[in-house]
Amino acid sequence: MKKIFFMMMCVMFLLVGCDTILNLDQKPGAVERETTFKILLKDNTGNMQKIYGDSSVGNASIVLKSNTLGLEYKLISDENGEILINNITSDQYIISALRLMSEDEMEVLTGQKLDFYKLVNSSSGVVDLRADNHENIEIAMDKLYLESALVISEIYACGPPGSGLYYHDKYIEIYNQSDSVAYLDGLLIAVVYASEYLGLNYIDDPEFVHSKSIWKFPGAGKEYPINPGQYRVSAEDAIDHRINASNSVDLSNVSFEFYKDDAPDIDNPEIPNMIKIYQSAGNDWLIGGKRNAIVLAQMDQDSLVWFDEQLLIPYKNILDGVEYLDDVTHLNEKTLNPRIDAGTTGGIQFYTGKTMERILIERNGKSMLKDDNNSSLDFKVYPHPSPEYHN
Repeated sequence: MKKIFFMMMCVMFLLVGCDTILNLDQKPGAVERETTFKILLKDNTGNMQKIYGDSSVGNASIVLKSNTLGLEYKLISDENGEILINNITSDQYIISALRLMSEDEMEVLTGQKLDFYKLVNSSSGVVDLRADNHENIEIAMDKLYLESALVISEIYACGPPGSGLYYHDKYIEIYNQSDSVAYLDGLLIAVVYASEYLGLNYIDDPEFVHSKSIWKFPGAGKEYPINPGQYRVSAEDAIDHRINASNSVDLSNVSFEFYKDDAPDIDNPEIPNMIKIYQSAGNDWLIGGKRNAIVLAQMDQDSLVWFDEQLLIPYKNILDGVEYLDDVTHLNEKTLNPRIDAGTTGGIQFYTGKTMERILIERNGKSMLKDDNNSSLDFKVYPHPSPEYHN
């Protein structure tokens, strides 16, 4: 009898104890999920001070993208360069700030009515917005630049689904954003060099992008035009890949092909070949299936500088650059300097047939591709490649 009474007391104690420890009738005392804060935009280039006598950046477009939850907020700064945000979900956010400059403003700065100039924050702009931190956030607008006529519009790299380990259908696509004919002759496509095995990462180099793979477009000046609104693809192999992999894509009629003439590579004689300047390894043009960074540059190849079996491209000669990672939340693993690309696209697994493409937008009644120097916000992953057209 004593044993039964003792066991009943133990059970009652455990029930009371559990209820006390877990406090089942009350919500857990976690940090609140929503917060309010203020963003302050300041121009440190001196241009807004010259125009308006104040460094505040009014009428700027702000995009906040949650790094883990996928939320996105679009906002406009007031005349004082301020934005008050209420009840935003706590998370780590990528911040992109953009101010389109008017022709009248550029006339004050340069004496000419110039268009397509942007004032941006060129740093990565990653901040933690937490419910327990209500401090104001100041974003430095630190780069005034002319929008590039030519941009990298698409990168397809992962390989098709259901085709074993087939990966020869990779390509990069260039798009002409401008209202005028541009020329691809002599432009460089370079794969940014970094080695996770050797611990080499040159993201903090203040002047140069490092590369072990640089190719250039053929032509001596005006042989290869790209018209306004036109897409041009350079394919690893310019063939109909559906013959070898039914879920792949036909690249037999694209504009250019990477052909490595010192290796057992495929050559489509109907397609102009890219010209290899330097590639340290591989039997074909190579880009990573899940992560890499690529830049488009304009310079004489004889001006490239050698450094430890790498070629260096000055930032000033880079027209555009895009980075992609297998996990887009790991911005700490970037290899391309934020001055070229402040974010990263990607999040794609091998052999899924997915592609990375710039987002199509409307601006002043004109269709354009989003180009705010931040691939986290400029690019979108699509389920299939779209060579020389948009998804």
